[in-house]
Amino acid sequence: MNGSCGTVSGRTYKRTRVRGFADWAPRPHVLALVDQVRAVLDENRAYLPMTARQVFYRLVGAHRYDKTEQAYARLLETLNRARRARLISMHAIRDDGGTSIGAGGWDDTAQFWRSVRHTAEGYTHALDDGQPLAVELWVEAAGMVPMVARVAGEFGVTTYSSGGFDSVTVKHGAAQRIAWREVPTTVLHMGDHDPSGLSILDSAAEDISAFVADMGAPAPTFTRLAVTPAQIDRYRLPSAPQKATDRRGEHMRHTVQAEAMSPTELTAEVRAVLEAVVDLNALEATRQRGERERSEILHRLATLDTESE
Repeated sequence: MNGSCGTVSGRTYKRTRVRGFADWAPRPHVLALVDQVRAVLDENRAYLPMTARQVFYRLVGAHRYDKTEQAYARLLETLNRARRARLISMHAIRDDGGTSIGAGGWDDTAQFWRSVRHTAEGYTHALDDGQPLAVELWVEAAGMVPMVARVAGEFGVTTYSSGGFDSVTVKHGAAQRIAWREVPTTVLHMGDHDPSGLSILDSAAEDISAFVADMGAPAPTFTRLAVTPAQIDRYRLPSAPQKATDRRGEHMRHTVQAEAMSPTELTAEVRAVLEAVVDLNALEATRQRGERERSEILHRLATLDTESE
């Protein structure tokens, strides 16, 4: 029950932000920014949704937007109002949100069989089957996971958010996953080129390798996929001085965030590395096997439907 003042908690507030969808009449310079954002989203529509940070770096590179945290904060507020005003699609921007776990169940048997047919039509054999090497892709920024996972999935590679690798539970779980495999594992890591991003990889690699060794399994290998010094030069990525509060390891004159790479650059780097690491002949053989198995499943399902009528 709401409190007497109308809020759930019973508290009163002098000012609140707009709620739900709301009309908005931005000033001309703000509306110009919205138009620039829409141009960025349209240019990268094949990679949507984008994170706000990715949009920010595209604006910096293509529209000379200020590369400051204050400017980034202004962009966040503009995106918030523009999405509420329906000037920008809610689905075009990815926010790291909450987690939900459904209760499950079906409305009726017809819904169940529709789901079975849909699942059968999309059946694929596990693409990593037959690979001599297990490959994992770790991405520091959770918001970038869906974008790169689309490419990684084509190669049968699972993408993980590595931002939580300060958790002992997460690292031990990764070690178990690696130790249980019958083939060696290589980990490809994508993260910021700064002390924090590099230390996340170093710490996780050392800790997970130690756990794997205790489990009696071969240690995995770790490779930095992005951001690398070569990529910074190749794409002329914008940099910033090291944060005074980030004192991990030796000092770095220039730092670069992974989201400074455009979606095109980012996915191209992922594809190039996976084409070099994955056994492409085994991958194609597995794809063909999956097509045969899908045809068999659909045939048997049709027979089952005929028998049930």
